[in-house]
Amino acid sequence: MYQITKDSLLIEVLENAPQTVPFFNAIGMHCLSCVMVNEETIEQACAAHGFDVDDFIAQVNDYLEQQYELENS
Repeated sequence: MYQITKDSLLIEVLENAPQTVPFFNAIGMHCLSCVMVNEETIEQACAAHGFDVDDFIAQVNDYLEQQYELENS
């Protein structure tokens, strides 16, 4: 099962878990196709958008875990 960390690059998350885009949009990260997506980590992106990285990671990983369980039940 895929999980994100503070050090995950945005591009990695988008490639491995494209279903997480609404989580990024919810914190004001609407330009997921900009140049920074290739170099910025989740921690950097959350800091730039004023969102707590630990909360964001918990929300996204909980969602990914639920999706994984649904697909494998």
